This record gives sequence, structure tokens and C-alpha cells, in this order.
Amino acid sequence: MTDTKISTDMDATIDRWFTDPDPGDWVGVFENQDMGHPDLGMKFGMLYGADQDDKATIMKTHAPDTTFGLGWRYLLVAKCHTADEAKEAMA
Repeated sequence: MTDTKISTDMDATIDRWFTDPDPGDWVGVFENQDMGHPDLGMKFGMLYGADQDDKATIMKTHAPDTTFGLGWRYLLVAKCHTADEAKEAMA
């Protein structure tokens, strides 16, 4: 399983996202759920606006395809509205 400890870069990114957020901004934390994949358990966060909050459902919403991999592998595991929430979910 991949080490999911939050990196210094991600920590700084989360802080930047929440320094001056637009009202309703949140971070979606996605986790690789593919049992046959070597990166099982890997997490990443993405910044979303308030208009996406109602459309995202924990453990049902998949990530978009990103540099982290194919989105179907990653499920939304947390919706975070503060930097502390996001950092805890990424740990």
C-alpha cells in the first residue's frame, strides 16, 4: 500500500486554497479504491466551488482523470471546508 502521509507540497497547496477562498469552496479528497492496483489507498485533493457541493457524494463520486491516474479508481472519501479538515482527510 502506498504511504498516504501528506506531503509538504500538498500541505502548502491546501493552505493556499483556504487562504482566501470564495464562499462555499471546498476540497474533495479522493482515494484509490482499486484493490488490484499498486497505488491502493493513495489520496489526492482537488479544489471545488460551491456549485459542485451538492453534486458530489461520499463513496459514490469518482475523480476526473488526472495525472494521478484514471478517475474510476478514485472515490470521494471526504468533503472538506477548512484547511485542517483537508489535511486530516489526506493523512
